[in-house]
Amino acid sequence: DSATAPREFEIELLVFQNLVANDGGEIWPIDYSEWFEEPGDEPVKNDSATTEINWLPKNSYRLTAERNALSRSSQYRPLAYLAWRQSVLDRAQSVPIELPDNNSSSTDTYISGSVRVAVERYLHLYLDLQLHTPVSDEQLELLEYDIPEIRLTQHRRMRSKEIHYFDNPRFAVIALITPYKPPPQEAGPAA
Repeated sequence: DSATAPREFEIELLVFQNLVANDGGEIWPIDYSEWFEEPGDEPVKNDSATTEINWLPKNSYRLTAERNALSRSSQYRPLAYLAWRQSVLDRAQSVPIELPDNNSSSTDTYISGSVRVAVERYLHLYLDLQLHTPVSDEQLELLEYDIPEIRLTQHRRMRSKEIHYFDNPRFAVIALITPYKPPPQEAGPAA
């Protein structure tokens, strides 16, 4: 029944790095959690709770003008541009999607993390992303082997077909969620 079938949406995320080193006094926490993990502490994954995603071809991207503008800027560097289609379920059933490791950045800087899209009365986007930047031996010595965790963890109610912006001082995300309407089925030969 199409009335009870989950609606499909196309999700686009354009992630970019702020190259201007001004954190405005922000102090980045150190993530010590891996020091305290015991074997078997990994979260149990529910294999039955999966979301099928269809990666979109580059010719269907809607944020290309924004990506091109960021590419020309001396202050920003695009790190990843991801676009996919998925069924969007309610908050209890929605599953985070892990970002693929093949980020499009040509440097050693990349992002990792997960994205979750849910629908209740409104669409909701949950971002949990981490920026990974190369650390020189000199910097590592100054940091006393404590590498700060630069993370963007935000949740926002979204309006479809509107561009939304998420940021922290080091990197940002431009997000767009668009309802997907399948092309009409071609009529078969008349009987």
